[in-house]
Amino acid sequence: MAQPPPTLSLTARCIVEIDGQDDVIAFAIGPERAVYVLQALGPHGRGQPPPAYPVRAWLDGQCTLDLRFESPTCLLYALQPLGADLLFLGVPLGPDRRSAGNGRVYSREGRPLRELHLGDGIEHVQTTLKGAIWTAYFDEGVFGDDPVSQHGLAAWDADGECVYRFHPDLAGLDHICDCYALNVADDRETWLYYYTAFPLVLLRGRRVARYWNVPVAGAHAFAARGEHALFTGGYREHDRLTLLRLDDAAQCAILARFQACDDDGAPLPAERFHGRADTLYFLSERRIWAIDLDQALAALR
Repeated sequence: MAQPPPTLSLTARCIVEIDGQDDVIAFAIGPERAVYVLQALGPHGRGQPPPAYPVRAWLDGQCTLDLRFESPTCLLYALQPLGADLLFLGVPLGPDRRSAGNGRVYSREGRPLRELHLGDGIEHVQTTLKGAIWTAYFDEGVFGDDPVSQHGLAAWDADGECVYRFHPDLAGLDHICDCYALNVADDRETWLYYYTAFPLVLLRGRRVARYWNVPVAGAHAFAARGEHALFTGGYREHDRLTLLRLDDAAQCAILARFQACDDDGAPLPAERFHGRADTLYFLSERRIWAIDLDQALAALR
């Protein structure tokens, strides 16, 4: 009988400490690897926007953005850089909510620029250096009435024009029912992982290039590069990480499992994850931590 893969401690790098007590609504990693944090100043409940949203960004440990702005007509829940501007996702409020766009573009001074209609039921959003917007959808969007959301994954230009809709055009791939994880590595490579069979799919130039049958069900983020991927835990092991070797014939091999720890070896309970290219980022105790594939592979030696 084959032995189970080892479970190892893997030390994460703390890259941001979030000051203050404002609620963290979302954090994100931009294509330039900057860390963006969206917070709520005051109550942030269903149908009730806070008085203001603090937004900050850090790159290489330096704060590059620090502003507060109001958005009384939209309940914000996600953000990404969009060229020189900022893109937010939100739930429109008020009497015009049915016709309002769920994408809001602001200048970095907090000035509203335009609204975008990016499909219903967005689960993930990531942008590229050239200004492409990738959106992935959960099941309410996929099985809803919006014709773009029904594809489970789409790409848009910076003005909100849809330029790509996912089609599973390789034998063995099914349609997306719920896109659990998205990783836009750069302007050429996009990775996704979705329900029901949970394949890991690599798009190159917006075409399916390869896919693998992943032995992890229910993960919500991953890092990927070349022949390896690092997945967050699935349904039962939220904080456990799994390192995979991506083999031929759509198969994967589990190389190791990891528990993320701080410098003192204490386990880090992850609240939220985000995958960008070869690195996993996660929020724990008002700090954002990072683990990349090179760290995971080095731990095997």
